[in-house]
Amino acid sequence: MTLGLNLLIPAVQIAGGIQARSMALISDAAHNFSDFTAVLIAYLANRIGRKGASAENTFGYRRAEILAAIVNVALLVGAAAYIVYEAMDRLRHTEAVSGGLVVLIGSVGILGNGLSALLLHRDAGHNLNVRGAFLHMLGDLLTSVVVVLNGLVLMFKPWYWLDPILSVLIALFILKNCWAILKEATRILMNATPSGLDIARIKTFLEQIPGISGVHYLHAWNLCSSSVAFSCHVVVPDQQLSDIDALAERIRHQLRHRFGIDHPVLQFETKPCGEGSLLCRVSCSTGGAVGTEPGTLAEKRRRASLLRKPLHFWVRVTLGVIFLAASVDKILHPAAFAQAVFNYQILPDSLINITALVLPWLEVVLGVLLIAGWWLPGALTLTNAFLIAFCGAAVYNVARGLDIHCGCFTTSTEGSPATTWYLLRDGIFLLMGAYVFYREIMGGSGGDPGRSSHALKPHSA
Repeated sequence: MTLGLNLLIPAVQIAGGIQARSMALISDAAHNFSDFTAVLIAYLANRIGRKGASAENTFGYRRAEILAAIVNVALLVGAAAYIVYEAMDRLRHTEAVSGGLVVLIGSVGILGNGLSALLLHRDAGHNLNVRGAFLHMLGDLLTSVVVVLNGLVLMFKPWYWLDPILSVLIALFILKNCWAILKEATRILMNATPSGLDIARIKTFLEQIPGISGVHYLHAWNLCSSSVAFSCHVVVPDQQLSDIDALAERIRHQLRHRFGIDHPVLQFETKPCGEGSLLCRVSCSTGGAVGTEPGTLAEKRRRASLLRKPLHFWVRVTLGVIFLAASVDKILHPAAFAQAVFNYQILPDSLINITALVLPWLEVVLGVLLIAGWWLPGALTLTNAFLIAFCGAAVYNVARGLDIHCGCFTTSTEGSPATTWYLLRDGIFLLMGAYVFYREIMGGSGGDPGRSSHALKPHSA
């Protein structure tokens, strides 16, 4: 029913927005249509997440909901970019808007979005994917209210500039919701400690249980938005393995009811390991604050670690800087970049403006990911896809006899285009991307001295 409502509402709003010449109403329709795709993705991810564990996916498919939430965010960011672009154009070229029709169509959005939000509210509290869809519906409800208020004002005052301004406010509200969902999804994908869970407090609590001599090597992470996994080493006196069963059951019971941990993995031992990863050494250390070391020693270790970085690390960072540098002028001059995209004569006219708005920000994201070393499989795959597309476009233009400015680092068209230099430069960038992809992803790195093995594969507990 929610899917049906979110397909019907934007269809009505687009027709009414075109008739009323209201950018705010069309923007609300774009937002609503993105919610149709969001709910559809949420439904499919929920079905996928019900699949059980397998030899290839030992935790099952519950994180499909997190991937779906990120796809939803991407759709909303695209919708927000379109809204802002069209609103800016309307501010430059103000048009009369039919306030009465805006009120009528906006009221349809209020009813439909309100019902959709009500249907999703029950499951939004414990499922990030459904919560993302619920926030979509709630955001649509509020934006529809704003659109109706806008129509009421326009019925009595010819403040036609109000319509595009409200469209920008709708876009900002969309982006605010996107950030909240993306932040939580990122924490889960990075296996960060779940919000509200204090590892030090868990350690202290477990060490107070009779029969436990010590606890170290603690890890906690979300399997999905509604499930928390936990692992640790538990030091106990030397005894029969069967005697530990009752203690293990008591620990699991306490972890579930006191901390909400539903997937604990416990490793029992008769003395602290003391020689594990850095986390284990910090956890087992005595004296001083956890995770601290003298400033001079820490600085020397950081410098030594940086100097030991392999070549592909520096090539990856260089590519990240290149992508960031390439984005600056495009973001500052979107109209000029749109003209550069048009000059390639590859994309249809309907995609030129949205490409000019979105592409620079994708370059920013990829640049940050490459420099920071986050999500490298996806980041490097997209980076090489972009570089292949850029090289392909340059070669295609040469083959067609077009001699144009590439618009890669600047939107300026002064001077004659250096087509040969563009091909050489893009070819070098592509070789750099392929080299880093091979070393980082295809198993050709041979080990990175600056990276712990625990960052490459799950630890055994």
